[in-house]
Amino acid sequence: MPEPLSLRKLEPSPSGKPTTGVASNVLRPSPQPFDGGDSASSSPLWYETEAVFLCHELGSSDAADLDPTRALEKYVPEWSLTNKDRIMDALSAKMALFHLGTPAEHAHYRKMSGPELGNALMLNQAQSNSLVVETYKRWVESDSNYHKFEREIANLKSEDNVRTKTKQELSSLRSQVDRLKEQVSEAKEVNKSSQAAAYEARDKALQDLEALKLKFGDLEKKLSGAEKRHTAELKEMQTSYDQLLADHHCLMNDKDELERARDRAVESHKATIDEAKGMLTCYDGEMVELYAQVSELMLTKQWFLSDGVVWVVKLVHQSPELEKVVADLVNSINVVGVNEGIKQGFQAAKGSARSFEEVPGYDEGAQDALNVAIKAFDDFHISVLDKVADLMDKPLSVIKQRSELSIVKEDREI
Repeated sequence: MPEPLSLRKLEPSPSGKPTTGVASNVLRPSPQPFDGGDSASSSPLWYETEAVFLCHELGSSDAADLDPTRALEKYVPEWSLTNKDRIMDALSAKMALFHLGTPAEHAHYRKMSGPELGNALMLNQAQSNSLVVETYKRWVESDSNYHKFEREIANLKSEDNVRTKTKQELSSLRSQVDRLKEQVSEAKEVNKSSQAAAYEARDKALQDLEALKLKFGDLEKKLSGAEKRHTAELKEMQTSYDQLLADHHCLMNDKDELERARDRAVESHKATIDEAKGMLTCYDGEMVELYAQVSELMLTKQWFLSDGVVWVVKLVHQSPELEKVVADLVNSINVVGVNEGIKQGFQAAKGSARSFEEVPGYDEGAQDALNVAIKAFDDFHISVLDKVADLMDKPLSVIKQRSELSIVKEDREI
């Protein structure tokens, strides 16, 4: 594992100029792959990236800040690549790419804003892609033409009359090849410009990364405070849990006591229910007896409504008291009527008698007798009803039996 950048000792470059922290003081990756794959994947993905992005010579300073005595010197990249090295791993690729642009080039792109840098990157990348595609097409065409021309040259070698034509075609082909080389050179220049823009974008990304690191540090502090609060809350929750557990045990004890009280109440209720059942059994017997009495009363009521009233009326109608009172009343009324007739007749025949008292058949005490008869009718009492009242406590069968007998006997008893 490579040492952290802050702990690694920086070594001066052979020229005595400040180094980027990547070239001469970088540890070379092991020739043996770490993961058993190719050499490009054998070095860590973040191998010395921060050192390269944060270096002074990759554009963190302005071109105007360069030493005037060194501004016109040739730019010589300082790296640890040798002539025998090939770009087969990430570190070699990084060193090769990061030293392509000059400090002034990097300073130029450093001045761009984010949107300007993005637009430049998109423009250069699109142009580079188009040039690469066109270059590839022309390379394929030139290769095809080259093989075609080789075949034609082989066919024309035996013909002296076509040498001039062949030379012309070869000259044209060389011209095409030269043009292709020029286009390839232009594509390389555009590609370099796109790569420089990519470096600037990476520098900006690194700055954003540093800002994210600061934010991450703040978040760690906040997380530490949150952990402390969480610990305090856990402690408080534990206290609450202990209290709740104690309350739970207390409630369980109360529940057991309530269950025992409930069992006692159930037993008491069972005894009360058994007693009530016994009383209900007694009440059932009484109810049966009362039902029989009520049934008899209902039958009595029905008989009284259908036959009893008629029987009582017959008793009253055929009673000797009513017969005597009515007879006396009728006789008295007849006598009074006779007197009234005599009076009226006397008035009609005044001349034949001195007074109506002298008329034969006139009764002077008829009015008094009528008054006595009326009072006797109002006050008369039927004795047979008293005998009927004696049957109130008798069963219905006895009352029915008496009602079927003669109403008035010789001895005037029911």
